[in-house]
Amino acid sequence: MNIVVRKGMMKPVSARNFWQIFITSTVLTSGFAVVQTVQRISSLDVSIWRSKWILLVALFALNILLGIFVLIRLSRADDPRWVEKIEALTDFARLSNPVKKSLGIFLILLGFSLFWIFRFFIFSRALPQVAPIFWVFLWAGLIQSFGLKLLSAHKWHIAFAFLVVAHGIIYQIYASLNVVSAYPFSIGYSEASRHYYASMFRAELLYRLDLPFPFLHPTRYMLLSLPFWVNGLPLWFHRLWQAILWFLLTGTSSILLARRLKLNGWAAFFVAAWAYVYFLQGAVYYHLHVCVILILAGVSSRNFWRSLIFVMLASFWAGMSRVNWFPVPAMLAIAIYILETSLKDKGWRYWAAPFAYGALGLIVAALGQIFYIQISGNADVKNFGSSFTSDLLWNRLLPNDIFSGVIIGVLFVSAPLIVSLAQMLRGKFPHIHPLRWLALLGLILLLLLGGLVVSVKIGGGGDLHNIDAYLVMLALIATTFFAGNVQSEDGRQLARGEISAWVIAAALLIPLTYAIPRVGSFYRYDSTAARKDIQTLQRYAETSSGEVLFVTERQLFTYGELKNIPMTPEYEQIELMEFAMSGNRAELEKFYADLSKNRFAYIIAEEQKFTLQKTGAFKEENNAWVKYVGAPILCAYKPIETLTTTNIQVFVPRPNSSKCKNPFLK
Repeated sequence: MNIVVRKGMMKPVSARNFWQIFITSTVLTSGFAVVQTVQRISSLDVSIWRSKWILLVALFALNILLGIFVLIRLSRADDPRWVEKIEALTDFARLSNPVKKSLGIFLILLGFSLFWIFRFFIFSRALPQVAPIFWVFLWAGLIQSFGLKLLSAHKWHIAFAFLVVAHGIIYQIYASLNVVSAYPFSIGYSEASRHYYASMFRAELLYRLDLPFPFLHPTRYMLLSLPFWVNGLPLWFHRLWQAILWFLLTGTSSILLARRLKLNGWAAFFVAAWAYVYFLQGAVYYHLHVCVILILAGVSSRNFWRSLIFVMLASFWAGMSRVNWFPVPAMLAIAIYILETSLKDKGWRYWAAPFAYGALGLIVAALGQIFYIQISGNADVKNFGSSFTSDLLWNRLLPNDIFSGVIIGVLFVSAPLIVSLAQMLRGKFPHIHPLRWLALLGLILLLLLGGLVVSVKIGGGGDLHNIDAYLVMLALIATTFFAGNVQSEDGRQLARGEISAWVIAAALLIPLTYAIPRVGSFYRYDSTAARKDIQTLQRYAETSSGEVLFVTERQLFTYGELKNIPMTPEYEQIELMEFAMSGNRAELEKFYADLSKNRFAYIIAEEQKFTLQKTGAFKEENNAWVKYVGAPILCAYKPIETLTTTNIQVFVPRPNSSKCKNPFLK
């Protein structure tokens, strides 16, 4: 393996630099690990002083003390002995090549195994927090780096960087695959809904019904619907297909980004691998990557007409996807144009291409939405604008019960790229026209502000996926400067700026803090109990004298688990949730009318509650559901049976259900 980092991309990294960065990382991680371990043990009502976990806390504390001591010694410029001692301990030059290779392979396998052993067998469910297992990853990664160093003779920082990005890819792919299961019920709150809405594009074949296409996230469900064009594929394959979409489309965007930068060899691998893990920390959803792929593949600063065609294609897809994605393809194309084209001597003509991208992009995006609405078959067009009537929860920007806060999250994932830009651009501002700088800054800020607004809408703010377009834009701009592909006003490529090793380390390690928590056990279930639950639902449906409403778990119809039962298409769980969060009175009052008339002989839904939630995660969403859906269901219907493998209940009408009050009239 021959890894070459292009000159000028980063400052030279000495052995001292590497050990300072590594030990600092372990000290900081140890500090967070102590806090998270103590908090976790306390929450389990276990005395930390009388439990085995005190040994782990002591190990973290020892890392902090010894780490600080070593850092102090390493900081003394006139005392290189500590670096020499460390290097001497890892110098196996006298060993024969076969022995070195065998030892190197052993250390790589040992380090790789340590992470998984601690994750699944030592920490497991008792200590799922990120800092303790991240600490294990750092030290296991060092062991692997030593092994790779023996095999390839590369320096510590190259070996460790390679292993960080490689592990990031492995963890993210594993996380996408660990829900591939034949379990017939939903894995997670909205998974059943995703399968059902994807199936609506083949409703006539699957349900013998002419159903409208979904009005929420249409292009996501379009991509998920592709396996339905092959009859009879099981549920586990559809779960596998979603995993394939995640790493196929994210990987394609990452590779195309490295390709645009004209990088070769291992430099291209590093950028593509980093981009893959970086995109998934938000995460940037796979249906947005369709737009990103079209722009990265087709836009060229030297070919206006080809670029315009690809902007229009990507914008049409964005228009069918989400309103806040309307301008994204055009903005990415504008950024590429501004980065790669000088303004000198062009005057107003310089802005003709960006104006065309922006204007036509927005027009085509609007046409894309109109086109989808027309073919969707939805009677009420207002449902497509439900997000415009949703509440704004500004507290989601700050730390809360759901998340560390969108602002803190954005700063955390953005900081390495922002600081790297500041370092690369030092002294280079005069080489690019101020209007170009202003345009690039405007593009970044507009996408950031738009993402923050969408994040505070009820239903959002639980992660960073609503700032997806901002993450893509920031990565595009930062990597273009990093690769030296920005054209200065004199027509030459702007010289690459140097980035410090500390910033590079942060850019590599921070995405791992999002990847590692996703590493969990593959989903397990009791197949016999699940089969009995399906038989229970089949029995109720077959003996019903009227309609049976499945608020959730409609994938049981989709994949043939329930047979010879007509499906009621209205009032699916995600649809009702959207109505509740947006206060869609017209749609909800239809639901209340059907409840009061006992339209349904049985309702199959999750366990419902009367009481509002005062604290905890997503309390506003839960309270909207309780007020507008849960309480009305419980007023008109009562549960008579709960399934054994899931919290699904069977509800039957109560007497006098017509006396239930309309929540809008209270």
